[in-house]
Parts: sequence; structure tokens; C-alpha cells
Amino acid sequence: MLVFAAIISLLSLPVLARSAPVVDITKDYYRVSGSTAREIRNDLDRKTPVNEKGKKYDAYTTWLVHWKYHWNASEDQCRITQVSTTVDVQYILPKLKRSAPLPKALVNKWERYLRALLQHENGHKDIGVRAANEIEEKIRNMKPRRTCQQLELDANRLGHKVLDKYLIIEDEFDRTTNHGGNDGAIFP
Repeated sequence: MLVFAAIISLLSLPVLARSAPVVDITKDYYRVSGSTAREIRNDLDRKTPVNEKGKKYDAYTTWLVHWKYHWNASEDQCRITQVSTTVDVQYILPKLKRSAPLPKALVNKWERYLRALLQHENGHKDIGVRAANEIEEKIRNMKPRRTCQQLELDANRLGHKVLDKYLIIEDEFDRTTNHGGNDGAIFP
């Protein structure tokens, strides 16, 4: 009978189901043109809106993690009952405007470059999603606090600490991939 009572009391505890972050993606394009690789490269350099610390890049990805949680208060403690995250991702990418037919070799070169560029930018998105997953997990696994005000303060502090960690990971990702150049995200 004691085992049965223990099982019943475990079933009455709130279950915090793991959920995947909602990922909202926006893509903004700037148009480039040219009839040779050099002309396209020059237009990329001229038109890119991405300028970070005085250096121009062909593309950029930003992500922002939002977290939301609910709690349950009892007489002597406050505990997390539900956590969800959303990742807002914005890509800034070049788009080749073709006013005249281009040589097949040039089109193939552009398409290879664009695939590599997108792969690199998706790596940035994935870092944001990993950050959201970790925030969700860490907040979900928080121990109860004496007050809900302390729980809220600690949950938000924890979320910001995880974000700081992933911003460092993102800088390292760009450094080790040479901003995608090591994987072919260089044109021409």
C-alpha cells in the first residue's frame, strides 16, 4: 500500500514537458548584379548593408531568444511549472539580379557560394536554437524558491547567463570558420 501511495503522489507532481523552441525566420535581401565574377564581387562590396566593426560581410544572421515561464506558488515555495522559448532569426543575404543571361560557369560558381553562405548562416541560427534549448532546460530544472519574485529574478538571470555563453560560442564559430570562408562562402 505504501508503494501505491508513493506512485500516486508522484503522479500528482507537475510534469514539465520538454518542447522545442518556436523558430521565426525572416530573410531580407539586397540585390547585386554584374556580368562577370569581378563585377558581382564589386557590387557585393558596394551594396552589402553588413558592416561590423569596420569590416564588410556578404551576409549576416541575428537571433534573439525570448523565454516565457509559468510558476505555481504554495505557502512556502514557488516552482516553475512551464517553460517555452521562441527564437527570432533574421538573415540578411545577397540576391543576384540577372538582367541578362550569365555564363553557366558563373551561375554555378554563384550557386555554390550561396549554398555555402546559407550553410554558414544556418550555423548561426542553430547556435541561437541551442541557446533557447539550454535556457528552457535550465529554467525548467530550477529548484523551487521561497518567493516567486526570487524565482523570476533567478530564472531571468539564468537565461541571460546562457545567452552570454552562446554569444561567445557564436564569435568562436565565426573565427574558426573564417566567417564561412573555410567552407566555400567566398565569392568569387
